[in-house]
Amino acid sequence: MSTVGNNVNVGGVSSINVQGMDLETAMMAVQSNRANLLEAQLKDQIASVQAKNDQISKLNQILGSLNKAAAGVASDAKAGDKVDMSGSAAELKSAAASAGITLPPELGAEKSWEVKLRDGTTHKVDEAGKKEADDYKSKNWAFRSSDYSGKKGIASITETTPQPTKGQLDGFIQQVKSQIDSMSNSQQMDMLRLQSLSNKRNEAFDVMTNFIKKMQDSRSSIIGNMR
Repeated sequence: MSTVGNNVNVGGVSSINVQGMDLETAMMAVQSNRANLLEAQLKDQIASVQAKNDQISKLNQILGSLNKAAAGVASDAKAGDKVDMSGSAAELKSAAASAGITLPPELGAEKSWEVKLRDGTTHKVDEAGKKEADDYKSKNWAFRSSDYSGKKGIASITETTPQPTKGQLDGFIQQVKSQIDSMSNSQQMDMLRLQSLSNKRNEAFDVMTNFIKKMQDSRSSIIGNMR
């Protein structure tokens, strides 16, 4: 004959040691454990839904920055035409960092320049370096060098900021839209699961409440019969 062990596991609920418990206490422990487990699962699901909502919001910020850049493109521009992203680069970079998205090199890149010296050497500089180079060029000074022979004078300053094409910008816009659509569809399934867990949690607490009431009624009846 099979025997019932001291540890009871019901419907995925963690084990409960019922050794030494009477039947009512054991049943109450099982119901309470199940209700607590469903409560924990519900909290996890709510957190998951909130995190996904937050990510969708961040993706929408990226999409807004991309659409802002696209709005500045001429209506007759071709897919291979370069797009100036300087107006929205900082905003786009910040939104992408917040969302944990890696942008293509052409998008959200900070402005950069190449400073070429008379001896053929070059320096990559940012906006601050560009201002410094303009000043040094106007004064005909050696740029970032102690060699004042003239070889380290500035021959040219050329902007090298990566610029995407209209086709690349449109492609990334569609990619972000697809991510938003995918997460929104997944969110619908998450909400159904959330509703299901909420119903099960409520049902578990109702069962536990009813069980407690029946126990109390039974004890009251026994006490009443003893009088």
